[in-house]
Amino acid sequence: MALKITAINNTNGQPEVQAYARITNFWGSKGQVQVQIEVHATEAARQAGWPSIQQDNAYINMEDLQGDIMPAMYAVLKTLTKYAGAEDV
Repeated sequence: MALKITAINNTNGQPEVQAYARITNFWGSKGQVQVQIEVHATEAARQAGWPSIQQDNAYINMEDLQGDIMPAMYAVLKTLTKYAGAEDV
């Protein structure tokens, strides 16, 4: 599970229109979850072991999570400006 987005490559400043954003870690408390996201230029780049082009994190209120936790966290990410219009992959 991941999101396909357009992201700026932090190594060369170029836009990556097939960027692959994947939750790599999360932890939290009773009130919120911190989600760590790693972005690769493409899904193939991630599978080939290429380094990420961005790393990001987000804080999600527990009350915003509905259903299974992983799909719920991706659903909340898609409501954030950076991930608006993202496609599930």
